[in-house]
Amino acid sequence: MPSENTIAKILMSGLILTMTPLSVATEDNVRSNDYGNDNIAEDFISAFYSWDATKLKNLMTENADTVAILYYQRWAEAANYEVKTRRPCTLEAKEIVCAITVIDDFGSTMDYEATDTFRMVLTENKISAVTFSGDDPPIFQELFRWIMQKHPNILAGHCLNMFAGGDTPGDCARAVARAAREFMDERRKAGS
Repeated sequence: MPSENTIAKILMSGLILTMTPLSVATEDNVRSNDYGNDNIAEDFISAFYSWDATKLKNLMTENADTVAILYYQRWAEAANYEVKTRRPCTLEAKEIVCAITVIDDFGSTMDYEATDTFRMVLTENKISAVTFSGDDPPIFQELFRWIMQKHPNILAGHCLNMFAGGDTPGDCARAVARAAREFMDERRKAGS
């Protein structure tokens, strides 16, 4: 069982998961045809936000971090992520970068929208490495600090091993969304 300190470190880092991308080209200026089918990244985004886990897995190699991606997909579905702005994926150095602005239960409750950024490396027309990050505002980190103080059972229960092999991402997202509503009610009552 991870310590509260380990959980805190994960949460305070803004829930950003990374893995070392594998190099697929020797030049810094990668052209879309260097990757073969340049629609793979767009297909990945479509599969992710349409909640198609089977298609998502089929787009990735065995060594891609499918556990974290599938966890995040199930978290996002349970938190009712809705795409607000889908920008075309772009090439940056040796990665394909896709930035998607979403509205979700957390943003609706705490009055913000966030952008998910996926960074992918392709090898032989499959995603061999993928990282994702979000630009949630500081209030999202405040929420997790508040959860650690007021509802540590959420982190030790449904959110145990969050984004690191946990098996209840939907329950976790729903518990965090409920906590967000309570957190905002408490802030309103306190006049924050």
